[in-house]
Amino acid sequence: MPQTAITPNRNVPAIGNDIAKILADVKLPERREPVISGEKTIAEAQKKFDTSIVGSAMHDPADKAAGAAPAANTVSQSGPKEAEKNPSSVAAVHTLKNDLQGVVQDKKISLVRAVSLEEDRRARKVAPVETPATQQRSKRTFAIIFTTLILLGLGVAALFGVFFVMNQSQAPLPTDTSSSILFAEQSVLLPLEGQSPGDLKRLLESGRAGSGGALGSITRIIPVIVAASTDDPVQNRAATFGEFMTAIGAHPPEELLRALGGDFFFGIHTADENAPLFVVPVTSHDHAFAAMLNWEEVLNADLAPVFTFVPTLASDANGLPVQRTYQDVVMRNYDVRALRDDAGDIQLYYSFPTQNILVIAESPYSFTEILSRLQAGRKL
Repeated sequence: MPQTAITPNRNVPAIGNDIAKILADVKLPERREPVISGEKTIAEAQKKFDTSIVGSAMHDPADKAAGAAPAANTVSQSGPKEAEKNPSSVAAVHTLKNDLQGVVQDKKISLVRAVSLEEDRRARKVAPVETPATQQRSKRTFAIIFTTLILLGLGVAALFGVFFVMNQSQAPLPTDTSSSILFAEQSVLLPLEGQSPGDLKRLLESGRAGSGGALGSITRIIPVIVAASTDDPVQNRAATFGEFMTAIGAHPPEELLRALGGDFFFGIHTADENAPLFVVPVTSHDHAFAAMLNWEEVLNADLAPVFTFVPTLASDANGLPVQRTYQDVVMRNYDVRALRDDAGDIQLYYSFPTQNILVIAESPYSFTEILSRLQAGRKL
């Protein structure tokens, strides 16, 4: 039996190509393994099975490349999706730098301009609204600060007061400048401590020359010494007549000092000249008068240069030197013992207007003023 030759069907390769294209377009579902937390999922490469029928081995190589391309794309696309679903992956931190870079890229502006805009935005932010609790806290803080300042001020004032009182207690108390003997228009203090007799006399001489009192006025000079006591605070007190005589280097008789009172008046009378004067209370007239007679010999020398100095020697009618003496004169109906200079002018005199007052002065005008003021004070 003759065998019939089998002719190969030429349509088989065409059908195989069509099936391969259909399978390439269709995406088969992937097989997913269960994912355990903390483990990384490893994407398995998708296996492609050859589903072509017999004769597909004769397919064109270009068709195989075309069929493999979609599979590769499928694998590459599944990789990022699985990576996004991985819970253990670390997300990148979004910072202000990323915002600025985005603004620079999107709005096409410089980085400096972007930073400037950000600063302006922060400056325009509205201040937070204060809550009642915040306001209450602010009031409490202000009250505490205000109270602290008040207490601090009171403390400083108290310390200043204590310091002032202590200084007042240590400072010498003011001396009473009023006089019960004779009225004076003004008074000045003369400290005796720490000064020699010569210094005091020169100081009194300059004070006499520089006295600027009104005509007819009397300026009282109060010699003072510091009196220290354990009971009383330190204070100045007026010196006695004997203490003042000792301070200026005068040497009155002791009998005179015992016959005079402790208080005395010493001043400068502004008349024809600035003339010094003494007014001293007397406790024993007889003893005081006798002591003054004994003091006449050195009286002018002891009181000079406060009083005008008169030489102790004078010339008689024959031109011979003789001892200068005091003369009895009458002034305003009062007996006066006066010392005259070579010209016959009175430069020093003393008198007892009453048995209780001794006056030692230089200018005759001063005696008239003294009597007038003693009468006004009802001392005569």
